[in-house]
Amino acid sequence: MMRREDNNDYSMEETTAVSVIIPFYNTADYLSESVESVLSQTLRGTELILVDDGSDDGSGEIAEEYRRQYPQRVRVLHQKNQGPAAARNAGLDIARGQYVHFLDSDDRLVGNALEILYGEAVSRSLDIVLFCAKVFSDDPALQYDVTAHRDEFIRSATPGTVMSGRESLRQLYEELREEYPAPVWTRLYSREYLVRCGIRYPEGLIHEDEDFGFFTYLQAERVEQIGDVLLERRLRRGSIMYTKKLLDSVNGYRHVYLKIIDACERTASAEDRFLYIRHSERMIFYTLLFYHQADADARRESRPVIDAYMDRARTYRLEYSIPVQQAMDWYYGKLPEEDVQLPALPYLCYK
Repeated sequence: MMRREDNNDYSMEETTAVSVIIPFYNTADYLSESVESVLSQTLRGTELILVDDGSDDGSGEIAEEYRRQYPQRVRVLHQKNQGPAAARNAGLDIARGQYVHFLDSDDRLVGNALEILYGEAVSRSLDIVLFCAKVFSDDPALQYDVTAHRDEFIRSATPGTVMSGRESLRQLYEELREEYPAPVWTRLYSREYLVRCGIRYPEGLIHEDEDFGFFTYLQAERVEQIGDVLLERRLRRGSIMYTKKLLDSVNGYRHVYLKIIDACERTASAEDRFLYIRHSERMIFYTLLFYHQADADARRESRPVIDAYMDRARTYRLEYSIPVQQAMDWYYGKLPEEDVQLPALPYLCYK
């Protein structure tokens, strides 16, 4: 652990500008890098909340050492292993910042990220600021993936353009220039907004960003996207991205799909219905993409879960893109597997 003179210290009576919440589980090899990227931020008035999700690899001890070294700035929670959603909720419950950022325990913020984001958010009274990220990996075997994901978190942006979440989503889904920005680690949230809208992470599931991220985006009144690359996203083989099981994925997608479709069927707004349909298609896209890539045992295990929401999706099939329609037909045995042509990202289905 690097020791440094803390030039960003402040009393607890001083306003906390940003709370950075880092949930972690057995990431001792990376946690210090993530923490140091927060402690070295140029913005004064930041607090760091480290939520130990039942680690047994020494990560909790690393967090405690940071708390001892920076008692005014670092807070640590320990809980039994419940998953990142529960850990994020726990961190959010004790956050004091005007704004909140959720950072993964193996990623890094660039040095002036919070100063840029906080300045933009306060000056424009924003509910959410969206920003860009770049991917990297220490693993030579993952350099192909780094190249494949190189532009996934880069967004076009017109500085100073503020709109509602609904307007922003509609523009995104109608213009189809880029992928929907799902990860919450590319966002700075107003804590007051999160408290007001009352949206929580769904606990016990993976792909929790698809729920929390979409509904917080949808309800926001003031959203801005900026083009600054302010986060470095690490790809590593031990992460959830590389170790998740198909069954765990489809359980997450089922939860989000059914929640979106329930909202779709309740709304009287044609605009909201369009957004719900397009986002529900995203869940079907990833379900079928991962199912298509899985082996026979994983398919057999996950099939009953998928059936529970795929049957519901058949009602909306003709409102989905042609590649997703074809993948649904293959799933039900109406097309051969070789006819499934799903692209790498959902928005490319409309290109």
